Amino acid sequence: MNCVFCELYNRKEEVIYESKHFFARFDKFPVSPGHAEIISKRHVASLFDLVNDEWSDLQHAIIDVVKLIENTDLKKVYENSIENPLNEKSVQFCKKMLDHIGINKKPDGYNIGVNEGKAAGRTIDHLHIHIIPRYFGDIENPIGGIRNVIPKMGNYEK
Repeated sequence: MNCVFCELYNRKEEVIYESKHFFARFDKFPVSPGHAEIISKRHVASLFDLVNDEWSDLQHAIIDVVKLIENTDLKKVYENSIENPLNEKSVQFCKKMLDHIGINKKPDGYNIGVNEGKAAGRTIDHLHIHIIPRYFGDIENPIGGIRNVIPKMGNYEK
């Protein structure tokens, strides 16, 4: 089996956090400073494949990774990613983070989500949960949050 996340974990590459059932890394194509992924050590595609012990561990992993994000020098993370790039597209994303309103600020909120299935945008068939820090002023109007994944459907106040 050729799985990028399984290979990363087996090589212990990019691991910033580890628990019994999960590990985490900073996303190589960040949409916000501190954007991280919590990845199942067991090769499963779906959140719904988790067993009770994994669900419990995931709860703790989310809390721990949020704390890690809040205590990391994110500017250094992206400078290092630019010096040792995955590819040119990753460099472009990391450069945007260095100019982002939230660089080296404590996040004001978080979007936490899973692209559950191809129709939801999943591109790697290995469970990974996105932890996306949010900062006041990072977009004009955050109303609707993750509802905005479907264009023009996020703002239910209009």
